[in-house]
Amino acid sequence: MWIEDEIPPNTRVTLKLESPESTQPTPVHPHAPRTEGGYYWGYSVRQADCLSSVFTESPFEDGYDVSIGTSERGQPLHRAFPPAKPLNFKHLLVVFGGPRGIEYAAANDEELGKLMESGTKTREMFDHWINVLPEQGSRTIRTDEALYIAMSLLSHITST
Repeated sequence: MWIEDEIPPNTRVTLKLESPESTQPTPVHPHAPRTEGGYYWGYSVRQADCLSSVFTESPFEDGYDVSIGTSERGQPLHRAFPPAKPLNFKHLLVVFGGPRGIEYAAANDEELGKLMESGTKTREMFDHWINVLPEQGSRTIRTDEALYIAMSLLSHITST
């Protein structure tokens, strides 16, 4: 299959086939499978300059309905989200820290550092503070590993 549009190298492309017999795909917006067809089409990742901008620079007009911070000092998932109480949300934010954790990022964020000095705890910035892998047996988990672990575990928290 070929598409006639000129696309820069190393660009992710979402294509639509009008029917199973189609041989000519059409490039569409990456959100089209979700917004037009109602399909799960993956999660979105964005990089922020600092932890405070994760919240203040939300791509959604009303921000995030629910925020989850991940930490080895958080609650195990089964305690934070009992199966009988699914969450309803439109935009969920899950934050993963680097090797030193979200706490380190908060302490080194100019805006949040002021809050930390006044006694605010990092966990208080989130609706939920969870540990995605209790008793992990190592000081840190690589972010790419934590992401897949968290997404598989968090899949049960929604009501839809």
